[in-house]
Amino acid sequence: MSSPAQSNPRLAPEMVSVSALDSLDRARHRWYFFKEAFSPEIVKSATADAGCKKDDLIVDPFCGSGTVPLQAALDGQSAAGIEVNPFLAFVANSKIQQCGVAALEAWAETAAKAARRGKKSALTGFSTFTERGELSKWLFNTEVLDAFEGAWQSVDTPTRQGASQQLLKLCLIGAAMDVCNAVKDGKCLRYRTNWKDRAFGTDDFLDAAESRVRIVTEDLKNAPLDSPTVSVRRGDARRRSVGKSFRLCVTSPPYLNSFDYTDVYRPELFLGKWVRDMKDLRALRLRTLRSHVQVGWKNPTMDDFGLHYAESMEAVLRRSSQLWDCRIPRMIQAYFEDMRRVLMNLRSRAQKDASVWLVVSNSAYAGVEIPVDLIIAEVASSCQWYLREIKVVRYLGRVACQQWSELAEKKTNGPHLRESLIILDTRPRGTRNGNECLA
Repeated sequence: MSSPAQSNPRLAPEMVSVSALDSLDRARHRWYFFKEAFSPEIVKSATADAGCKKDDLIVDPFCGSGTVPLQAALDGQSAAGIEVNPFLAFVANSKIQQCGVAALEAWAETAAKAARRGKKSALTGFSTFTERGELSKWLFNTEVLDAFEGAWQSVDTPTRQGASQQLLKLCLIGAAMDVCNAVKDGKCLRYRTNWKDRAFGTDDFLDAAESRVRIVTEDLKNAPLDSPTVSVRRGDARRRSVGKSFRLCVTSPPYLNSFDYTDVYRPELFLGKWVRDMKDLRALRLRTLRSHVQVGWKNPTMDDFGLHYAESMEAVLRRSSQLWDCRIPRMIQAYFEDMRRVLMNLRSRAQKDASVWLVVSNSAYAGVEIPVDLIIAEVASSCQWYLREIKVVRYLGRVACQQWSELAEKKTNGPHLRESLIILDTRPRGTRNGNECLA
């Protein structure tokens, strides 16, 4: 099996946009913005590159808010997504639903009346969700949570659950976050300027919900989906199979940057009742990829991930006293152990001419660069994938100040951290029936 060094991957000079910002105005993609997603154009480029036919399966084992399954559905392709975070799996599944506009508007009217009446939320007084005596900041004003709960209970009926109710639930969660006192900012929630003076209430929540329903109804009319062969399931990509054999995988695993998605999407997880207490939240964290230190993981046992990994880990350990958390070396090791399991799982379900497109990002700890793209390429080689190419798609300028000067000691000729696109194949390009071709 060819190694990265033997393949001599080309760092392509052309830049391929991976930013999710271009999906802000795209039908259905815009129903719930996920900053960490990648551009739908990546899916379209990969599908064209692989020459996927209608029945060829496209998979995403880290499907997040559903860019891959949705774009596949819009393009008439078959796709399957797996996502461990139940809220994100709900978002992804919602985006591929189709229902009658009249049905959605009828449910929205019912929910609006129920929001006016309100219901006491179980989140009142819990954690930082609402005002309590000792808190100086809280996520939601009580009036907003009560309005949300009233609307939610009117829709969340066990005897009637269809696409219209699911889409309205998505609108309700989105509306609650529109009038949350804090907004997402990277790895955390940042409180709005003058959030107390804004005094969000029932009317603000209803206005936000009405706006979201209007967007969804517009897209249901203009971008209908006719029973696409697309599915989204909850599951752990390290353990759950993507299903039948696939022709193409397009995915972006969590970056090795200690970003805990269960934390930044904690409000939505509680609002939708996917978790009800901190014990549930911890259990969910333990099912996610080991890319952060916010929970006590099971220790990794493997460490044979190639030369780039060995050199980086040695440098990190030399600077262990400068790490902001002593568990970071263990996290790095666990991350690549998990990625090896994912790549092995994918290889077992890949067709003979399958490809994988992986969007990843490098990281830095204690001033030491971790070349995630090169390490994953070496790991993939050990899992019987052939490395076709590594493309640098974006250089990242936001490096922690305390790390930048240390990185500059080693490299002074430009940015150091990057996002990359790794392209893997089940066999070398330019082969037919397993035999090398000269052309």
